[in-house]
Amino acid sequence: MPDIKKLLKRNLALLAKHRDCADLWVTRARLLMLEDEPLSRTLRDVEHCILKALDLDPNNLEAIEEAAHYYDVMMANRRKAVMYAKRYIELTRKVASDMQAIIRST
Repeated sequence: MPDIKKLLKRNLALLAKHRDCADLWVTRARLLMLEDEPLSRTLRDVEHCILKALDLDPNNLEAIEEAAHYYDVMMANRRKAVMYAKRYIELTRKVASDMQAIIRST
């Protein structure tokens, strides 16, 4: 397994240069979930990262997916988990439809 602390440090350096990159925030949330830190602090940090990613890019599929899983598994907040899961399905259906249109046009 990779050294999570090194990856978090590298991610933090990238975020210092690119604070508005939603994908880096999602990556940070995922890394924090793998870190061996007190769970309560980590969970708050994970939620902050996911919400920051969604604030920067409300249609970021990875952030929406992480939010759905986070609220379903980590926080047991069924209402929020379902809300993000429905949003994910809605967006992926649109993406799939767009891809089918490309295929049909060739």
